[in-house]
Amino acid sequence: MDRSGEILGCLRNESRYVSGASIATYLGVSRTAIWKHLKQLEQMGYMFEQRKSLGYRLLGTPDKLYPWEIDRYLDTKVLGRNLHYVDSVDSTNTSAIKLAMSGDEEGTCVVAESQGAGKGRLQRRWHSPYGKNLYLSIILRPVIHPSKIYPLTFIPSLAVYDTLAASGLEPRLKWPNDVLIKNRKICGSLIEVSTEMDRVRFVVVGIGLNVNMEEKEIDGEIRDKATSFFMETKKHFERTAVCGMLLNNLERYYEIFRGQGTEVICRLWEERAGINGAFMEIRQFDRVYRGIAEGIDSDGALLLRENDSLVRVIAGDVTV
Repeated sequence: MDRSGEILGCLRNESRYVSGASIATYLGVSRTAIWKHLKQLEQMGYMFEQRKSLGYRLLGTPDKLYPWEIDRYLDTKVLGRNLHYVDSVDSTNTSAIKLAMSGDEEGTCVVAESQGAGKGRLQRRWHSPYGKNLYLSIILRPVIHPSKIYPLTFIPSLAVYDTLAASGLEPRLKWPNDVLIKNRKICGSLIEVSTEMDRVRFVVVGIGLNVNMEEKEIDGEIRDKATSFFMETKKHFERTAVCGMLLNNLERYYEIFRGQGTEVICRLWEERAGINGAFMEIRQFDRVYRGIAEGIDSDGALLLRENDSLVRVIAGDVTV
């Protein structure tokens, strides 16, 4: 059993030195076990000061998305309570799908420092520099018919919207699932679903949220289209705190989705997005829609007044 979070908790709760013996007694383990844990934590980037006859004092914490660090900010019952941390991975969604297929419980979360093959909607590459942003995927197992799953795609953007707003930023939602700051994308989400004929087996919600990425770290072709917390505020944010807040918001909206239904989620997204009355151009592979948005229906489709017809659009690239 990993006792890292408990050991660090003992050291964080005291401004003075804490003896290895008192930590060992509190946790019911040997002093040798505490010493080994502290050495392991040092290798992971934590800094301690040790003084004979006094004990240990925590001096520094690494900027890493370790589960016990995120747990400090969690107020959830389910989401993030089983958290898998990986340093680097091809895709957190791919890892989460494997866990879901192996039977991992709802709320299981995969979080990584970087992705080698992160992807967004329409298989577009998601740039994932190391140790700068949030790359996470969450397993959900909603009891719902597959035909009712589309509004679930609004939950990540709603959760990110609230996380940004609480951090002092002014986000804007773009249908179907983008979150923008001053017309620059700060977040993307990808929903992957496994279904049977009449039920959803599992849903994996993948989120990429730009936190401390600097402009020079963005790929040249999207440099004028992307932004981050840091780029907007010139301040570095504690990623574990942002991750905890995001998971808290995700669970809140997921509980609304399960308890009050898809209609409420659609209305909440529509209210946050403020799209009613906006002129939109929506490009699909084989055609382009142009018209005035009249909101979204209870299934999550965009309602567009094109000439004298009300068109129901379920996917596409939007320009407002």
